[in-house]
Amino acid sequence: MGQSPRRRMDEALAASATPEAQDLSRLLAASVPVAGGCVVDLPADAAALRRAVERARHAGPCVQLLPLYPDPSAARLVDVPDEGDVEARLDALLEALQTPALRRAGGVRQLRVVGCEPSPMGGATSADRERGDPDELHVWSGTVARGVWRIDRRSARVVQAGEGLDVRTAEAAADLVDRAQLALGLPVEIRWCVQRGGRPAVLTVEPIELHPTFIAGSWSRLALVAADEGTVAPLSIDALDRALSTGAGPEVEATVRRFYARPYRRRGSEAAKLGRQEPASFALAAAGAAQVAAEAAPVLTDALRFERTLEATVRRLDRPRLATLDPEALVEAVRERHRLVAEALLLLDRSREVTRRGLEALEAVVGPLPSDCYPALAAPRSRRTRRRIQAELVRLRERIEREHGSLVAPRRLSPATRARWEETKRKLSDLRPLGIDVTPLPIGHDDATLLEALDRVPRFGHAARERARAEAARRVAGIARSRSLGRPRAALATSLTVLLQRIARAKGGVAEGVAAALLRLRRAACEVGARLVEQAILDRPDDALYLSLDELMEAYSGEPGAYAARVRFRREDDQRWAAYDAPRRIGRG
Repeated sequence: MGQSPRRRMDEALAASATPEAQDLSRLLAASVPVAGGCVVDLPADAAALRRAVERARHAGPCVQLLPLYPDPSAARLVDVPDEGDVEARLDALLEALQTPALRRAGGVRQLRVVGCEPSPMGGATSADRERGDPDELHVWSGTVARGVWRIDRRSARVVQAGEGLDVRTAEAAADLVDRAQLALGLPVEIRWCVQRGGRPAVLTVEPIELHPTFIAGSWSRLALVAADEGTVAPLSIDALDRALSTGAGPEVEATVRRFYARPYRRRGSEAAKLGRQEPASFALAAAGAAQVAAEAAPVLTDALRFERTLEATVRRLDRPRLATLDPEALVEAVRERHRLVAEALLLLDRSREVTRRGLEALEAVVGPLPSDCYPALAAPRSRRTRRRIQAELVRLRERIEREHGSLVAPRRLSPATRARWEETKRKLSDLRPLGIDVTPLPIGHDDATLLEALDRVPRFGHAARERARAEAARRVAGIARSRSLGRPRAALATSLTVLLQRIARAKGGVAEGVAAALLRLRRAACEVGARLVEQAILDRPDDALYLSLDELMEAYSGEPGAYAARVRFRREDDQRWAAYDAPRRIGRG
């Protein structure tokens, strides 16, 4: 039996190398409605094109001719009317595809021919282009974005009614573009149509670039351990906000909030701008270096004290069995662990700030540094335990790859390697990845978590970072020697890079403390979550991680609220934004 037209189109899109065809194929794989039709390879004879047009008319009388461009920017070089006689439009399109400018841009080798109803038809974007608001869907009728419907994606509520569509069609098109951006993992604009007897379906899709200015004030992405750790659960955001807040009380505006499901921190006007400072006089540079050393001393002292007391603190927290605690004791256990997380996060942030001050002082000595020197000198230094575990993970991965050629499920391992696997899993039952999110499990929690860690661990992580740090220190000293008063400047630069190395070691120790504290907070919160599941308030124990501390305590105390619905929205946020390239800065400034 022959393949169905839909199956032939699916396979043609999947086989095409053009970006839009690949995106349409991904939408089909995610069960997002895509307008049916056929794909014609160009150049094609007139008879083949006529047959494609006739097949398209079975889906609707309005035939759309949609070139698949190897370079999306080439679409701007073709201006063919969307309306009028289909044969005339086809002739005009084929003539336009032969222009020298389009050939230089890669030409067009494939044409989609799609039939649809003449109305309704229009376009939609998965975000507000002008303000960059990622939670406002825009829908319009026709080929030009006017009379736009604005729809809140969280509530599906019409914020502003537009023109040319009924409410039901506008909401269905908004849902379509929202599903499209969720499947592709980036903001998109679509053209949509309706085929016979159907709901809106994607006609074309293309990514859009956002310039986020949709909120009051200015926020920057919070980076304490990594530049962007990905999505961060609300319980972590709550701990960050409590740790870094400068005020108290409900009237104080948040210091840390979730945008793009990542933590963003409110920016102040006094934020420093590295990479722009010319060398200062030697006297001023020396005074700045001395001031930074004085600022770093209490931070280093507090970090060392925190690290020395952490093991005893963790042992004390692990002593009681959470499942046996009465409600009041469990509430106190959650709050105590939350306070420890906030303390560690604050100390990590203080070390980040003093690192920035050290880099500013270094710029005063030598001028702007090579761009790769900043992250090399600022990166936390892994503690000995973390380095040893990373090396063990690398050895286990290499052993599996020698036996099987790639990482495989543990059930396929040889008996000796499986024993090594189980031993590694046992060792890592209480160690989780570094980071500021509360959701990660211990590396040795189960086979799937360990396999994911093996796939993610860098072969030369710590060694490569330390080589980069040493190389950056040598380059800085060399630049200092090239300045006036070169030898004294080089000595001053060396003392600052040594100070930055000490701060990096302190940051590594505090980062381990953050991870250990988050693991204990996760266990206590999930115990509360398990009890809320028994009361039918939450669906899963780890739903507790998607509530703030106050929300969790309110739910546990019996305060009415749609807690499960909040969790579903927030989990969907994480899924939605996981693949997005979140902007470093949003808002004004």
